[in-house]
Amino acid sequence: MVVDCFCKYRMMDSALKLFDEMSERGVAPDVFTYNALIHGLCSSSRWAEVKKLLKEMTEQKIYADEVTFNTIIDALCKEGLVNEAKDVFHIMMQRNVAPSVVTFNTLMDGYCLRGRMGKARSIFDSMAGENIIPNVQSYCILINGYCMKMMIDDALHLFDEMPIRGLKPDVVTYNSLLHGLFRCRRCSSAVKLFDELQVVGLKPDFYTYCHLLDGLCANGHAERALSLLNALEHKGEDIQITYYNIIMEGFCKAKEIQKVRAIFNDLPCKGLKRNVVTYTTLIKGYCQNGLLEEAKDLLAKMERDSLLPNGVTYNCIVQGNLKSGEYEDAAQFLEEMVSKGFSPDSSTFALMLDLLGETEQEPTILKMIRKLGSRCNS
Repeated sequence: MVVDCFCKYRMMDSALKLFDEMSERGVAPDVFTYNALIHGLCSSSRWAEVKKLLKEMTEQKIYADEVTFNTIIDALCKEGLVNEAKDVFHIMMQRNVAPSVVTFNTLMDGYCLRGRMGKARSIFDSMAGENIIPNVQSYCILINGYCMKMMIDDALHLFDEMPIRGLKPDVVTYNSLLHGLFRCRRCSSAVKLFDELQVVGLKPDFYTYCHLLDGLCANGHAERALSLLNALEHKGEDIQITYYNIIMEGFCKAKEIQKVRAIFNDLPCKGLKRNVVTYTTLIKGYCQNGLLEEAKDLLAKMERDSLLPNGVTYNCIVQGNLKSGEYEDAAQFLEEMVSKGFSPDSSTFALMLDLLGETEQEPTILKMIRKLGSRCNS
């Protein structure tokens, strides 16, 4: 259907124009046409036009179905309007449109995204009253929500309940729980879960390895993460540059700059192409250790390699110069940063304010702050 194609490609004005032409030519739209338009308009947050179409449907005696309601509920939840989504859910029930497990999962995910785990659990428990059986995704949504709120015991309880309900956790479920265990500093349990994932016949994916390596590094086990990555490489696994970026960051936090540099230098031999994050991580490590000349040289090399520094790169090098008392260089990099469309982050600005107090109105820092202020006001 042409209207549907326009909607999928976000060409909503063309879709609406064609829809009007259909009506003028006496071609009666059906619920599928309306659903396509509503989906497109919801994706573009054009809520007034969604309401208009819903009103038209009622006038034309075309009744909204499960797809119509699910589309609206999903869009509202993604925008954080979960209370409004719940209102739509109630209207759906009042009109005797039977919700499916997709409807409940969508609403539950909306509450989880807002951190309202009590409400999410209530939606989960209410499925039984509608004779709807939660599926793997239902459990995964709630487990992920609990993990994000550091409610790891609740997440583990649900995970253990899945086999009892005849459900087999998928790799997404394992990934959520792995991330949660590491965030709660339960490293041994996380590693055990990673081993279990493979024992049950699931293959770790990109996110599994990211959570595993990042979790180990965040808990002070960068050396173990590197050993694990080396083992994966020897097994012939598909190694991504992101994995090494994570480990470089871990060694940066441990202030082991020589290891960060060694990993960086070894990457081309592994057939891996360094990206902006790779360069930025080493630049940050140099700055944290007062190696400003090395940081500047690496920034120049980065640009020679056709990689453009981003806001994070500039914030690192500006902060490094400020902390080392190189205020003129910091001002120069700040000027370059702003000219390229980037802004100092909150930690850079806070550092400037702290130094201004400590250095008795150091003129270079004062000038930097005034320049930023004038740009904000212009």
